[in-house]
Amino acid sequence: MEDFTGGPGFLAFVFTFTLAGAGVLLFRSLTKHLRKVKGKGDEAQPPASSGEAPSPSTP
Repeated sequence: MEDFTGGPGFLAFVFTFTLAGAGVLLFRSLTKHLRKVKGKGDEAQPPASSGEAPSPSTP
């Protein structure tokens, strides 16, 4: 049987490691932005006061 000398090599390892690192950074950034949007969405809606009917929004 012949010796196997081929394979993906070091360059493929570096590429895969870089791609995985970029994915982790992208996921962390996305999570941070989603937390900001979620926080702003809660503040944008004023609390409904008790006893009053909501006013219809007509254009």
